[in-house]
Amino acid sequence: MSPEVAKFHSETGWDALSDGLPMVVRVMSGPASLDELAEAMGERDLVVAQRKLRRLIREGIIVESGERYEAPARLIDTDRQEGLLTSIARLVMPTVTRLANDPSVGYVAQIDLDMDEAEQEAFCAAYEQDLVEALNEASEVPADERHACSWVIFGTSDVPPNLPPQQRLLETLKRCALQRSTPGVASRAMLRYSEGRYGSPATAESLIRGAAEKMKQRAAGRRYTLVYGFCANGRIDGDER
Repeated sequence: MSPEVAKFHSETGWDALSDGLPMVVRVMSGPASLDELAEAMGERDLVVAQRKLRRLIREGIIVESGERYEAPARLIDTDRQEGLLTSIARLVMPTVTRLANDPSVGYVAQIDLDMDEAEQEAFCAAYEQDLVEALNEASEVPADERHACSWVIFGTSDVPPNLPPQQRLLETLKRCALQRSTPGVASRAMLRYSEGRYGSPATAESLIRGAAEKMKQRAAGRRYTLVYGFCANGRIDGDER
């Protein structure tokens, strides 16, 4: 049985993972052939796809099993090995921007809360772990067809002023990123992002909605702001729309 978590914290591992993320997302949902991995990358040239795949195999992020390729574990744990703004621009910003520009493509909610500093740190340390595990389980449910989706959760105690909803979402992400890189207050900012394939995107979205609705039941305030978002991910499927 595969271990629960595979950890990759080297610079070369991060670089390979960033370059071949759609392949990794694909094998996390089940064994795949080279052709299937190339399709997940939106890459028609199998030589290019195989080169990316070999990097992932060398780092142990994907495991070769005969003529198919598998994930080494149910979850992958990694730390960014590049500038914070680069990481957010490549992964998180496209999802947040899409939701900000057109909330109808998925679900997004921003909630202002009356959390004190101790509550903020405790919440960020837990990283909505129960929700993450539930979403992971949803991605593993057998299905004839899977759909690429992204979800994001981020929060900061640097609460932005009242702005148009779209502008406030992006400002919140900016403040969250800055707070995460600032000693002394970084522990009160949280940023959680994931890409996955779901047989039932509606089920995954309902988990995000449920978590947001639960937070809305807490006392409203202006000491912390929290965003939940979920939408289809065309980049993984080779469709940038």
